[in-house]
Amino acid sequence: MDEAVKSYEKAIAFKPDYTEAHNNLGNIFKELKQLDSAVKSYEKVIAIKPDYAEAHYNLGNTLRELGQLEAAIKSYEKVIAIKPDYAEVHYNLGNTLRELGQPDEAVKSYEKAISIKVDFADAHNNLGVCFKKLGQLDEAVKCYEKAISIKVDSANTHNNLGVALQQLGQQDKAIKCYEKAIAIKLDYDEAHNNLGIVY
Repeated sequence: MDEAVKSYEKAIAFKPDYTEAHNNLGNIFKELKQLDSAVKSYEKVIAIKPDYAEAHYNLGNTLRELGQLEAAIKSYEKVIAIKPDYAEVHYNLGNTLRELGQPDEAVKSYEKAISIKVDFADAHNNLGVCFKKLGQLDEAVKCYEKAISIKVDSANTHNNLGVALQQLGQQDKAIKCYEKAIAIKLDYDEAHNNLGIVY
């Protein structure tokens, strides 16, 4: 990776307004967990080319990782203004809103992501998480089931479905979900714990 950093830095030295090199350098810094350097790289891209959607998206993801959730939201909103049909941005905006304790707003973002990319299993799952948080268990179950129909091997979604079914009083179905989650991921401590609670 150090060689990649050097190569991108050389490219930038030859052509300081080379947005792709700045963006790629930011991606390398992010992989190396040098998040402040990644932020600076993405900000350079945006200063050169304000409508570079991918740089705004990468900046949003990095800011979110740094715990700067409000700033991350602003970056995601800028991407949406540039490229409204970017499903992953709506999804990450939903995740950030959910982390900020705004499940109603997160629901809108997940629904938008799904309207763009119907088979977005993680968006269906996280939409279910929000519905569960809002006390809409039947809706949550539908979302989890849809997510599982797309991505059968998601231990997390099977576990989430089990929790919702358990809260709806459907213990036998919940047990099957927890067992499925554990079959997919043997060391899934939360599913083991949930199974113990049901018994």
